Amino acid sequence: MKYTYSFGKKSSKIILGTTYFGSLIPLEDAFSLLDRFCELDGCHIDTARMYSDGESERVIAKWMKDRNPKGIFVSTKGGFPTEDNPEASRLSEAEIRFDLETSLKALETDCIDFYWLHRDDESIPAGEVIEIMNKLVKEGKIIRFGASNWKAYRVLGANDYAKAQGLLGFSGSQIRFSPAICVPGGNSDNTLVEMTKQEFELYKSAKIPVAGYASQAKGFFSKMAQYGDKGLSDKAKVRYLCDENLSRLDYIKQLSAKYECSVAAVVCGALCSINCPDVFPIIGGRTVCQIEDSISGADLEIEKTELRELFKLNIG
Repeated sequence: MKYTYSFGKKSSKIILGTTYFGSLIPLEDAFSLLDRFCELDGCHIDTARMYSDGESERVIAKWMKDRNPKGIFVSTKGGFPTEDNPEASRLSEAEIRFDLETSLKALETDCIDFYWLHRDDESIPAGEVIEIMNKLVKEGKIIRFGASNWKAYRVLGANDYAKAQGLLGFSGSQIRFSPAICVPGGNSDNTLVEMTKQEFELYKSAKIPVAGYASQAKGFFSKMAQYGDKGLSDKAKVRYLCDENLSRLDYIKQLSAKYECSVAAVVCGALCSINCPDVFPIIGGRTVCQIEDSISGADLEIEKTELRELFKLNIG
């Protein structure tokens, strides 16, 4: 497993996502996934206040209390709109504090390693958000913080403000990033931010770490390679089934043969091989075998020319 200190604490390059812990993935199965992730030298666990209606955080707290693991890095998120009013911003100090305090209680801790703001509101000056987050750091409630589904220009603007004021800025950005592109119109949530050439160049120049969610594109490449489009969920078909992604699948199959590993391993290995910006794929899965398959690519060193061909980005 590769590690870096890009988030201020030792973090495995592969992050375990826990969206469905406590709902579609029951407690016992979640424990098995967490156990195996750690056995395979993973140490960064990603959750959020809204995952499984708060159950994800509680499952992680129970696992931490039961297993008492060493060197684990837990990040969670707040500032997510409510289901009743999904378009309304929740980035006021009172709302951020409410979500954070609720997460602290659910995770049974006094301080969170890394706290993500789950959505942006571009009508709010980024400096105002930086001021709020620095208060929370000074109070000892969080150590570092990042932006989830914020556009790169907003992250950079926030960090420019932080630097000018002698404050801590965003230490990372979490957006959708995989070898697959999202089909135009295939995503019903317009608040999600996806890696593009422009976004990548900004992150590369600023050297801001990127945690990529949906890194396996709902298993698009693995399932297409094994079953064809019959193996895809309806969401995966709408979001990812297009000629460009099929062409990328053909290339991933070539890399799979070259590196003698699975398609899922190539996908994770390719993301882990991007070091400027430092990229961390967030993986999910409902079975231990799926986690093992993805992590098996953690130590692959995909060549830069191959990365540029796969992602269609100027990877140096």
